[in-house]
Amino acid sequence: MTTLEHGPVQRQLVHRLIDWERIAARRERYPAIGRAFPLETLKTGCERPPYYCHYMAWRLGAWPDVDERLFQRLEELLRCAKEIPNWEHEKSLLTDAEFSVFWSLVWQLQVAEYLREIGEDVSWAKSGPDLSVKIGGERWFVECYTYQKSFGLLNFLEELLLRLEPDIRTDYDRCLPFSLPRDGDRELFLDKIMSPFLDPDYLANAKESAGHEYPVVLYKDPDSSLFVYVEGSDVDAYRPGRIPNVNGSPEAHLETALREALKNKQTRNKLKNHHPNLLAVNYSLSEDYQLAESSRETPPLAEIDPNIDVLARSKVGIDGRLSREKLEVVIGGRSLHVNHANLNRIARINNSLHR
Repeated sequence: MTTLEHGPVQRQLVHRLIDWERIAARRERYPAIGRAFPLETLKTGCERPPYYCHYMAWRLGAWPDVDERLFQRLEELLRCAKEIPNWEHEKSLLTDAEFSVFWSLVWQLQVAEYLREIGEDVSWAKSGPDLSVKIGGERWFVECYTYQKSFGLLNFLEELLLRLEPDIRTDYDRCLPFSLPRDGDRELFLDKIMSPFLDPDYLANAKESAGHEYPVVLYKDPDSSLFVYVEGSDVDAYRPGRIPNVNGSPEAHLETALREALKNKQTRNKLKNHHPNLLAVNYSLSEDYQLAESSRETPPLAEIDPNIDVLARSKVGIDGRLSREKLEVVIGGRSLHVNHANLNRIARINNSLHR
């Protein structure tokens, strides 16, 4: 690991790229964000590997002004969340510095906002599933899940590289098993990729080479299909085959992604003791899932886990808003939209199943 005077390379870059004056300005501009993320909270992750930043400190301090609409949307969601009883029990989502927690937070906020539109008496949970709501007199329990896999780590790497050079890209085999290092191994992984950037000529030479022919491979992960490379602009300089174009089965990937979500949550947050329940899964982080879904119909699931009554899926982005078209139920091979009438219908089905 590159343990020079200032520590691992990603630490040096992150600390260089985060603008604390920009953080202060945005916290003042968006009071709900400022209340949710005090400066003390934002500074807690500064020396924690592998990212060396709190997930919101990076976004507030490194995202450019063109992303301002994302903060406007987060401000709106946080104001809504605070109006729902027991919001204080979700504090761990704000204090956990892990980079990927951001998507978990936003998804819960989006689901909570939508539940207020289709039901009544929405509440964050003191224990058990994340949220509860009354729909047509029936109390529903809702668990939120963001399908992350290795995409949180990959997204951090992409954001870091983007701040260094907009023409740097990443690629990997789509709709096939893909796994990057976990836990403590992530720091070494990031440091290995970023270390060459300490040489001021490294990126300049790569860009010059890309002017003649591209893609210019900067890194090939020996343990996965990940490539990091520099893209060029001259179509005549493109050299096919340097980055493999490999895709797996869309149908198999869709079914795997749905079943992995069920498996991950089947014993969590006491779902088996709370019926009827709904597992709301967001696949916005997975380009594989979105690619597969756009080209194939979702395969029917013959059965849902006995602890989970309803599985609903979405791919709404962090600046999006849920609607009945964007939150779709997959249950017993049927596909429905999540709205007042359909949830009542499903409730009647599940009441008969759990008598």
